Amino acid sequence: MLAATLAVFGAGAAPARAATPTTVAPVDGEAVLMARLLAPCCYTQTLDVHESPEAAALRAEVRARLRAGESAAAIEQDFVARYGERVRALPAGHDPRVALGLVSAGLVISAGALMARAISRWRRAADVGTESGAAADDAASRDDYDARIDEELRELR
Repeated sequence: MLAATLAVFGAGAAPARAATPTTVAPVDGEAVLMARLLAPCCYTQTLDVHESPEAAALRAEVRARLRAGESAAAIEQDFVARYGERVRALPAGHDPRVALGLVSAGLVISAGALMARAISRWRRAADVGTESGAAADDAASRDDYDARIDEELRELR
């Protein structure tokens, strides 16, 4: 009876140990490729973060193909052929860093243009204020000068 019990429990324990996932060292380019491909079971998460049996199988397939020497681009093309263009997390040939650089450059140029416009307006406002103040001072001094000249001319007559 003891032998039968050990045989039953011993046989049941072996498959459980075999089914336990083991940690596998990553392959060059694996993380980038897994982040570029969506899990085809739901198309909501990339393969590197999605937890489903299908995603686990696809991760193992990608890892094995990369270890066999197949290029990441070829594997990505094969996934697109099998699951459609929707399996890509990013459209083909799209690099978000390019768009980020262009948007950043556009923002810097716009900020510079706005600053230049604000500075020119401030200068114009300062010039207008100075001119009107100088003109008022000039008019007051001219009136004093004219009054003195008129007075001296009257004295000469």
